[in-house]
Amino acid sequence: MKPTNEDTVEIARVLALLGHIMDDHESARLGECLTEDAIRDGSVFGFDPVVGLDAIASVLSADGHARAHHTTNIVVSEDPGDEVRVRSKGLGVMDGGTVMSAVYADELRRTADGWRISRRVMHVN
Repeated sequence: MKPTNEDTVEIARVLALLGHIMDDHESARLGECLTEDAIRDGSVFGFDPVVGLDAIASVLSADGHARAHHTTNIVVSEDPGDEVRVRSKGLGVMDGGTVMSAVYADELRRTADGWRISRRVMHVN
């Protein structure tokens, strides 16, 4: 589908909200940003790929996960059906204050509740 300006604004809001949910340790709210069957692949950072909200919540609370998340440079692209692809940059603040940079390759699906991330694969710049 070709995203509208309204879609792009909502998608950017979802990506930003996910960072706040992770940083505030509110894993019960992950469904506001992710589909129930979402896939998260953080293998580039040593985490096994996982599927589902509970598994993702477990990874987000694991040692070695960034303590602060910032999403920037959001680019929304067409995808078949009711999905879009999004590429963005992520800055993460680690324990001790080290900052790391990543690229998020996301697939988002329009649901009855709005746009939700159905797949996130992280890469290192």
